[in-house]
Amino acid sequence: MEIHKIIFQQKLKLANLLNKQELALGEIIFNNGQCQVLSQSASRYELIVSQESKNKVDEITLDIEESGIIVPKIGNNGAGWDKSSYACLLQVESEMHLLDAKERLEHKKYTREGMIKRVLKERQQKAEKAAYRIQWADNIYGDHLLTNEKGIGYKIFLRDFESETGYSNSMDSRLNKLGTSKHIMFAFDALKENKELFDKLDKTFPFIEIYCDPLNHYKISWYYPGKLPVEEHLLISRYFKKNSFIEDDKITGLLNFMDEAAQSPRICIRPEVSEKIEAAFEKKALEDLQETIAPDFSKIKADLYDYQKEGIRFALFRKTAIIADEMGLGKTIQAIGTAILKKEIFGFTKTLVVCPASLKEQWKKEVEKFSDEKALVVSGTPDEREQQYKDGRYFFFIINYETVLRDQVAINNAGIDFLVLDEAQRAKNYETQTASSLKRIEAKHKLAITGTPIENKLIDIFSIMGILDPEFFGPLWEFSYQHCLFDPDKHNKINGYYNLQKLNKRLEEVLIRREKRKVIDQLPNLRQINVPVELSPLQADYHASYAKGLAQIIRKKFLTPYDLKRMQLLLTNMRMVCDSSYLIDEKTNESPKLEELRHILLGELDVPNKNMKIIIFSEWVKVHKLIGKLLRDNNIGFVELNGSIPVPSRGELIRKFESNPQYKVFLSTEAGGSGLNLQIADTLINFELPWNPAKKNQRIGRIDRIGQKSNKLTVFNFISRNSIEQQIASGLLVKQSLFDGVLGSDARTNFVDFSTKGRSQFIQQLEEFVSETERKRPDEDLGAELFQEESIPETEKLAANEIDFSGDDTEQQEELPEVSAGNNGSTYSIQSKELETVMNSGMQFLSGLFKMATGKEMGMENQTIQVNKETGEVTMKFKLPIS
Repeated sequence: MEIHKIIFQQKLKLANLLNKQELALGEIIFNNGQCQVLSQSASRYELIVSQESKNKVDEITLDIEESGIIVPKIGNNGAGWDKSSYACLLQVESEMHLLDAKERLEHKKYTREGMIKRVLKERQQKAEKAAYRIQWADNIYGDHLLTNEKGIGYKIFLRDFESETGYSNSMDSRLNKLGTSKHIMFAFDALKENKELFDKLDKTFPFIEIYCDPLNHYKISWYYPGKLPVEEHLLISRYFKKNSFIEDDKITGLLNFMDEAAQSPRICIRPEVSEKIEAAFEKKALEDLQETIAPDFSKIKADLYDYQKEGIRFALFRKTAIIADEMGLGKTIQAIGTAILKKEIFGFTKTLVVCPASLKEQWKKEVEKFSDEKALVVSGTPDEREQQYKDGRYFFFIINYETVLRDQVAINNAGIDFLVLDEAQRAKNYETQTASSLKRIEAKHKLAITGTPIENKLIDIFSIMGILDPEFFGPLWEFSYQHCLFDPDKHNKINGYYNLQKLNKRLEEVLIRREKRKVIDQLPNLRQINVPVELSPLQADYHASYAKGLAQIIRKKFLTPYDLKRMQLLLTNMRMVCDSSYLIDEKTNESPKLEELRHILLGELDVPNKNMKIIIFSEWVKVHKLIGKLLRDNNIGFVELNGSIPVPSRGELIRKFESNPQYKVFLSTEAGGSGLNLQIADTLINFELPWNPAKKNQRIGRIDRIGQKSNKLTVFNFISRNSIEQQIASGLLVKQSLFDGVLGSDARTNFVDFSTKGRSQFIQQLEEFVSETERKRPDEDLGAELFQEESIPETEKLAANEIDFSGDDTEQQEELPEVSAGNNGSTYSIQSKELETVMNSGMQFLSGLFKMATGKEMGMENQTIQVNKETGEVTMKFKLPIS
């Protein structure tokens, strides 16, 4: 039963149980904000009630029993309903809207025969409704030319009129293991309806067919319904003996047969046969190379961890591979390393990286950081992009998923050796046009990288393998009856999965996955991962309007305290809208960050199925409410800390988080940034970055300190692209303590002279940012034509819970001055001389403000500023007058 229905029924009972005065007092407590939720899960809510008259705080728990009854408790004892517990019920009602109790689901499991019956019926229905045209051959068996409604032609060969099976050069016929298709069915139906045509056509079987038999797992087979000619009979008997097929592990012995059979005009060898034999030889060659060649990791400009070297070795000698490491373990550098070594060993000349749009520039930076190769982000008009794919000066070519749909032909014409799919699970499901275009990319080797656990979304792994190697799992119907539990009422809905161990064993051939807990000894104590996120169109509009208002202020020669307050408000609004449009208008809730958080928590980290402790920081309580709803909807228990929680109760709040495995997430505002120790957590998510780097480090300090349980901390920083947040992340607006002097709450100056001559470094950088914001919209993508993805009924949604490519994340390992984030050989991004200039400007400006406010000199003549060129750490010394 849904939680709001349970609460509604409980309120009806209390209307008769409690007197009017008790109900009124409870509502007053609720209306006065004296009630606060401490922690919550699907069946328990823990709250505190401030009793102003008694100057104390009561802790009350509301437990929801399986029968749907809500029981108030103090400690572990039943407390009965009164004004305080009623106020708690009202508080829960105001915050919990759509939390559904788990209901038992009935499942439908297919047998092989049952599933085949279903899919044959579906294809027959499509054939009966189709408006195909057929150009008939002289022979009844084929090859007939069928043209579909879109004008695409397929060759049809009707092999057996009794079983109505045949051959077609369509992809469905090649992969479906049915021996027929809607095209073949249509042809058989047409002949049955047209007896005159049937009688007219020649009935002589035209040749001995060598083919991959769909009804026998596509094993190489031969077929001829009559008596074999002697010469061909002798040839076939040498290789097939008395059998009609050859086992897959013996097909490399067919090489001479292929040469001899090609000389006979009475033998027809289907193209798939040669491809299968060639693939078997290539697989054996790769296995031999793996045994004889030791990869030279010195080609990669980074000190790789052992598990990363293992991942590269795994992908290097496979035509298709998946690196499915948990988020934050450096899948990107493994992919780059694999590409570099494939170039060295196999002579590859072009690698195509397909990634979410927000990660294209990040990929380019990573390639050029970790290798000597050049990377090109393909952009421009279709003709320009076509020429760029052919540019021999680059080894890496980087595009987003949407571009594949437009450029598939141009990509194939350019000749791609190695295809890398980043965030492969975002390629939507197996039926979309984008997935179909990716399947048609012709590359010698393919690699997918994804952090989504396959145990949660098996359709994801089917989709990925359908792009890398469509024959690996076979048709969807076969995969489904072996692993999927269907809803008995909704035909295509999948309720669950089974046979996971069998699937894991099958995937060991192509997939490698490491979790952080298994390689934690190799990791640095602190890893920071920046997660770039796109603004939605509405967010971008809000952000641009605030930037316009900011531009009008900072271009003034003199700024008054009123101007400074307006600047502060506009900058704050720019930050708020990056989290969600709800923080601005309280009507809409456009928030790619929330979708990205959903993807990370459910897809990458698999929080519902793991014993994890995660802290999520956001300055705004409204954001907590949005995140709280996301957590409740996915049955993830959490506790919440903000300024309204009384200080004496915070220790108990932390104790609940630490001791109860049901509570996996700790939501905190800056109230949790000081005075609290949360060492039990090993993951911190900054939903937005604070203005001041010191506050960010303070957040980290809540976990990364003596007593830290795991001694390993991962920090995710959500950063909206082309926004004020990107400036904060780059340090352009916060590295100078000048910012706090101008916009901080302690600023006391009456006016500031920002004339051209005396304009501060901070204002110059802010003005440059505003000008850039006005010039370029966040969603600008040069040369990107508009297109509409085909609407397809979903069999199953991906980890992000929608068929969509926009939530992004990245695995950039940011190096901080305070700690080591791995030996990647990079240097601090801001040049030391430029930084010194900025700092000096800021200090001079602060000195002027100090003199204006106090009439005293600040003593800046003895200042020293030192910049560590290796770490970027800044040491600044100066004297302040005490009196």
